[in-house]
Amino acid sequence: MSDEEVTSETTEETTVSTETEAPTEAVSTNGSLREKFRLTGDEEILKDVKPSFFAFIPMYFVALIILGAHLLFGIDWDASSDDNMLVKTMIFLLEISDIGEIGFVIVMLGVTWFNRMLNGSTSGKWTTIFLLIVAFTPPVLRLDDFIAWIMGKDAGFIPLDEFSYSLFGIFWAALFTLFTVFYQRSFHYAITNHRVIFTQHLIIPGDGRRILFDNINEVRTQRTMMGAMFGYNTIICDTGSQLGIGEDAMSVSVGSAASNTTTDVGADSQVTKSPLRKLFAFVTYQRTRKIDLPDPRFSFFCITNWKSIEQLLNEMHQRHSQSGQLKDLKEQLTELHD
Repeated sequence: MSDEEVTSETTEETTVSTETEAPTEAVSTNGSLREKFRLTGDEEILKDVKPSFFAFIPMYFVALIILGAHLLFGIDWDASSDDNMLVKTMIFLLEISDIGEIGFVIVMLGVTWFNRMLNGSTSGKWTTIFLLIVAFTPPVLRLDDFIAWIMGKDAGFIPLDEFSYSLFGIFWAALFTLFTVFYQRSFHYAITNHRVIFTQHLIIPGDGRRILFDNINEVRTQRTMMGAMFGYNTIICDTGSQLGIGEDAMSVSVGSAASNTTTDVGADSQVTKSPLRKLFAFVTYQRTRKIDLPDPRFSFFCITNWKSIEQLLNEMHQRHSQSGQLKDLKEQLTELHD
């Protein structure tokens, strides 16, 4: 056998091995996606997409607010600049902060209340709970030292002697940012030849929703000014279940019926209850109007290349609709007749 024949055989073997390895990698990648989206036997993924990196910018902005609030109280403000309202306010808050950092607690509670009133993407319960934990961290440390003093111990249960605004600001802001990144990376969406799949792999793997194309009533987009700047858009598949519709409340639904529950109540009791009721009404005051508040779990939330996704959704929706099926049936009958 000549050297040329040996070389040609070796080349052919290399080509065959390369061609056999490439499909294996494709099958393994496709297999991982099939397992992730839990596809049926004849179901194939046409497109898969994740939220844009800029999808949760308001959440990162909250982290900056947490850091900024801590740094404001860590600055040594000059009392000579009395003409500046900000300086006056900060000096006053620092003076009352000598007792359990009350000024800082007031500022953080104000941030929490304002964020809750916005009824936006950052007004969820987990963000509110996190902000409340940040706000009450200094009083908890003070309470720990007080309990240690009562028990006659030199140090408390929490191994921190004092509250450092800069260190806690960096810690809480970094922790909130990490939580946001982890939350953002948990979403994954797919369009198959049978349905639309929304998944969230956060705590429960594979948690999500699957919608058949014939159950979709409308495909609409919601683009904000920030989305136009960073090139992303949100696509909502409306099924009539109101999962993509939110309510931005602007009403007071607090204890108005309670005034008729008691008949023999003294004037003193009414005067005492009235301020408490007004305070509770002020805290729970919200706006009411019907708006789109897309949920990242049930929509293509802030995705890039959204035009191709929208076009594919419209094509698949039309193909699986009643008119699309009638059109296919008409074409088949025409072919049989010919």
